Amino acid sequence: MRTALSSCLPVLRILASTFMAWKLLSLATNTSHPAMVVLSGSMEPAFQRGDIIFLSNWTQQVEVGDIPVLWFEGNPLPMVHRAVEVHGTGRQLIMTKGDNSKLRDVALYPPGQIYVYRTQVVGVVRGYVPYLGWVTIAFREVPWLRELLIIGIGAIGMFQIMLGQEEKLTGKGGKKE
Repeated sequence: MRTALSSCLPVLRILASTFMAWKLLSLATNTSHPAMVVLSGSMEPAFQRGDIIFLSNWTQQVEVGDIPVLWFEGNPLPMVHRAVEVHGTGRQLIMTKGDNSKLRDVALYPPGQIYVYRTQVVGVVRGYVPYLGWVTIAFREVPWLRELLIIGIGAIGMFQIMLGQEEKLTGKGGKKE
């Protein structure tokens, strides 16, 4: 049992390190979502489906031309569209539109809202990496890939446990006594 638990420690370290790195990145960028995958073509040609975008939320004001990421309460996914109109400096009102759309986004806002409030902005896009997000999209849209990954991780874990049991029986280094 002890060998099985000790073989899980490297995996737990990797998971904990990844979580800590994400939280540090969140603190550094002042947003709970410092990176996201573009899921639609609404911002083409600026961003393609599958690009990973990097956000920051340190800017107090959104300017025309900025690309804010909006997340409305109750919506499962955020919206990444360009600011085409901005009003006010206190309670800032923002109008957005996808680069690949002819219409402004009013129909996509919560009912009764004709502008986005600055408080609904999760962050502003500061950079991107093309195509890397396709891995995430593939796992989301092709269910058997997720299952294959889970089976693969389970098989590796079982192999590690069996290897540890064999070493315990034969002694360290695999030599029989």
